[in-house]
Amino acid sequence: MSSEHSPARGRKAAAASVIDPTYTVDSFCAAEVISRAQLYRAWKDGWGPRYYLNGVERRITHAARLEWQREREAAVANENSPTA
Repeated sequence: MSSEHSPARGRKAAAASVIDPTYTVDSFCAAEVISRAQLYRAWKDGWGPRYYLNGVERRITHAARLEWQREREAAVANENSPTA
């Protein structure tokens, strides 16, 4: 059987079609409705989303965005919880 007709070849193509979108700083800020200054302040203060560098450009994966959202929600919930 040639590799062209191999069943594994079809699985690789299907796996490659699952894309985890990434955001630039501008597109992330637009999606989260925050300013660039607030995002850079978040990174400086240690509570910004994970990112990677693509050359000199910061990119934020969709998974990192979701993780950051969960962390922010948890932080707000902790701030608003009554203390005994």
